[in-house]
Amino acid sequence: MRIKKVDLTWNDSEVLPDKIRPDVDYLFSRMNEATISMVDPRPGDRILDVGCGRATDIVAMSKYGAVVIGVEPSFVMLSYARDSLKLDGYRTDVLQAIGESIPVARGSIDKVVCKGALDHFADPDGAIRQMSFAIRPGGSAVIAVANFESLGFKIGKFIFWLRKLLRIRNPYKRLPWEPPSDHTVKLDRRSIVDMLQKHMEVQKVMGVSMLCSMPGWGDMLARFPKSFSRRVLASLNRISRRMPGLSDVVIVRCTSRQ
Repeated sequence: MRIKKVDLTWNDSEVLPDKIRPDVDYLFSRMNEATISMVDPRPGDRILDVGCGRATDIVAMSKYGAVVIGVEPSFVMLSYARDSLKLDGYRTDVLQAIGESIPVARGSIDKVVCKGALDHFADPDGAIRQMSFAIRPGGSAVIAVANFESLGFKIGKFIFWLRKLLRIRNPYKRLPWEPPSDHTVKLDRRSIVDMLQKHMEVQKVMGVSMLCSMPGWGDMLARFPKSFSRRVLASLNRISRRMPGLSDVVIVRCTSRQ
């Protein structure tokens, strides 16, 4: 089996587009809120953030009194994370490690969170196995991933099929529904649930946001007053919660089988 080389210099500066449109802004803010809410951090909880990035979620969960440990392979992102933690006055450190080899004792963690990172790992299945080992009996894991079978992407594919049929030039360098080069797996609701069920019991599956990145959608929302756009996005988000298979992001909460 070919082993994917881990990028120790990965930087999230290229993740966001140059112009943040209302749909993307809403997606990221709601994804953060929904993930933290599902983790439900409480005073004294030992929480492990796998692929912690800039430590934004570490700061958010620490405010609830939880003890949060972050692991991140990229030394560039570790630098951002430590600067963020120092700025916010937290002493919690972050460790350089890959999700497939988490440096914590078995059964020593109450809750694990992995948001927007699993599809970057060289071995996502191995990382999930490591998370399941880290969780104590009765503990939980919350995994949030981009859904590459979302309604927005499905509509986008149809639109670009029509463009191609009509010989209209494609304005994008990379089509939104094509995983970026730093992704190792293409996930959707079914595939992430199947992957998690191998190692843990799935308790809840929830969708976040809908139609994000559909061609022209963000530009159209930007023409309306911000309050109106937010109401539209909030309404779509309520639908996505009940239809995670069509949502932009899928969040899954699992519990340990130990």
